[in-house]
Amino acid sequence: MEIVERNNEIPDFLKLINELKIKAKGIKEQISITTERVNNHSLKTNCGVSLLDVKNHTLLQYITNLAFLILLKLDGKSISDHSVISNLVELRIILEKIKPVEQKLKYQIDKLIRAATIENIEENNANLMTSNTAVADPLSFKPNLQDFVSKVDDKDEKAPVHFDEGNHSVREKDQSRLIARASKSRIMKDLITEFDDKPEEIDATGGVRAEMMYDKRIEEKLAERNRYEEENFIRLQIPKKELKKLKNNSRKLVDDFENLNDFNSLATIQEDVDSLERQRTNVLARRNARHEKYSGSDNE
Repeated sequence: MEIVERNNEIPDFLKLINELKIKAKGIKEQISITTERVNNHSLKTNCGVSLLDVKNHTLLQYITNLAFLILLKLDGKSISDHSVISNLVELRIILEKIKPVEQKLKYQIDKLIRAATIENIEENNANLMTSNTAVADPLSFKPNLQDFVSKVDDKDEKAPVHFDEGNHSVREKDQSRLIARASKSRIMKDLITEFDDKPEEIDATGGVRAEMMYDKRIEEKLAERNRYEEENFIRLQIPKKELKKLKNNSRKLVDDFENLNDFNSLATIQEDVDSLERQRTNVLARRNARHEKYSGSDNE
């Protein structure tokens, strides 16, 4: 039975041998051409990547030892405890260690290969092939690291500048502060509730817009907490410090008329009116004096 199986494998073996002879012949021709180019100094080998040089030599040694191992098997010799086995293991480990390093240098190696290829093409047809290779080369679109360097001088950013804050800007700040305070008042919120088209909000205790007496930031925090509890179906524990603050805010009553006796904004408006009135009076006085002077000279 074993003899029959071996006889069936003989044609496949002969086919593999013939393919091996053909490939070996082609490799031999390629090696002879490359050797001739190296001897004629037409192929530069002194400016290559040293890692690839080590890899090629290691691979050649591995193939040589592998061929010697096949020869030992064909001769029927024992390979147990033979030095060729340890050599193959050592060379295989070196090749495995080279792989990750080669992967890291892949970009640089591809760039060098493409540069050499482009250089050879440009020697044959410089004007025609330069534009085509530049467009076809995806590595030519890599980012330029110099573009990431800031062009702004740090000295200009840190240079002192003149800050002029006059009475006008101070008055604008005070006015905006008063407007912001008024927008948060209970009266303004009640007016918005009354004239807005939205439905009126009533809390669980029956108070209309009762949450308005809380600070806006506390309202947003409570709304976010409620939304999280509803989405995740869990009840969050409120810290004692935050719970105390909520109780204090809930007890605090908002006085709707606490700012009615604040006439700061009216005083500012009155000052502007008085200033304009004084300017107008001075202009009229100067004009009348000038008129009287010219009238007196005409009478004389």
